[in-house]
Amino acid sequence: MSNHKKYSCSSFTIKAFIYIIFVWGSGFCTLSAREKEKPLGDAVYRDNIKTVRFFREGWDFSLPILEFGSKQRLLFKFDELTENVRNYSYTITHCDVDWFPSRLIQAEYQEGFIENPINDYTASINTTIPYVNYLLAIPNDNIRLLVSGNYLLTVFEEGKRDIPVITRRFYVLEPSTRISGIVKNATFDSYKGPNQEVDFMVAYPGISMQDPHNEVKVVLMQNSRTDNAIRNLKPLYIRNNELSYDYNQENVFSGGNEFRNFDAKNIRINGMGVVNTEFIQPLYHVTLRTDLPRKEGGYRFDNDLNGRYLVKNDRANEPDLESDYISVHFSLELPNPLLGGDIYIFGELCDWQCTAANKMTYNQSLKLYEGSMLLKQGFYDYQYVYVDKGTQKIDNIMLEGSHVETENDYNIFVYYRGFSSRYDHLIGYRTINSVKLEGKNN
Repeated sequence: MSNHKKYSCSSFTIKAFIYIIFVWGSGFCTLSAREKEKPLGDAVYRDNIKTVRFFREGWDFSLPILEFGSKQRLLFKFDELTENVRNYSYTITHCDVDWFPSRLIQAEYQEGFIENPINDYTASINTTIPYVNYLLAIPNDNIRLLVSGNYLLTVFEEGKRDIPVITRRFYVLEPSTRISGIVKNATFDSYKGPNQEVDFMVAYPGISMQDPHNEVKVVLMQNSRTDNAIRNLKPLYIRNNELSYDYNQENVFSGGNEFRNFDAKNIRINGMGVVNTEFIQPLYHVTLRTDLPRKEGGYRFDNDLNGRYLVKNDRANEPDLESDYISVHFSLELPNPLLGGDIYIFGELCDWQCTAANKMTYNQSLKLYEGSMLLKQGFYDYQYVYVDKGTQKIDNIMLEGSHVETENDYNIFVYYRGFSSRYDHLIGYRTINSVKLEGKNN
């Protein structure tokens, strides 16, 4: 159901301005100690909130990047495992390149009310576990974004803005550059080494830059992961309004391995990677085949989603509402437990994070690491990663191996802040694939 109200832009501006003046005097823009200490990022603060997704309308596997001058919309969805509808609201924060709140006040980066309700919600249909599916589109009748850059969406219960329920990053792009590049064997690797080198060029024909070394910042990510992103690369060469990032070491990633996957789109049969499906009150339990470490094996091509997943029920017409929640059981065979760290199930299915929800435990009698996750029906990619207790670094090579042939997407973000600018403009974005010769703008 949808009860969005429509207002004119002029009423938006006047009411938003009045509200800003009121809350500014109340200390609204004062940052909490937590916000000052670490960057803002993706998080879910309630255990019964599941399947949080944010993407460009029309392409479920896209990053949430909204381009100025287009008719695009971003879709934000999530489920709450309950039969009761809650009054959720959201607010939006503009951030700098490092994901700290920018110096702009909200009237400078958005038109509309500061807080808005999420009015589109529908109860699940014929599922063993009831849930409510919430949907938000950006922009909408209540809000329009005015500047480019990094943004954080915060969802909270109405009247409890200081207690977030969900936070999610997204981007607004003002396309002012042309990015070209290539992924190749790392320069200093031996033949068919394990690493991939990402060389790229940024052309900026319509921008007058005084000091590109300090005014431009780039962020380079592999398969949308943020934990191992490369930041603060300076252009190696500057000529003819082009910036060259043709490094030999600073732009190198481990190639990693293709993702493992399983098919749970139909719980009446055992799909790919599934060995048993059983209903145990109150839900279905899906047991996957026992996996083996892959570090010592050679490269083997396998079609994957680069760590992502697709919500789908083969026996239903509306996957968001008719897909059931299932308990998926994972197992990894290892003769002995790994000391000094823990093993996690990893991918978009856990928001690319390592938490208690996707941590595995060692079964000494079976010589297995075991773990389970409550997931919505669909097709899922996953890997096993090792996290050192000291460094907290996520290592996807120890158990999965690394190969230069692995197919990966590399996401390139280009930010610009001139001498007199008060925020980081996102002026370029492109995805370059390690196998395909052509990159993608989104």
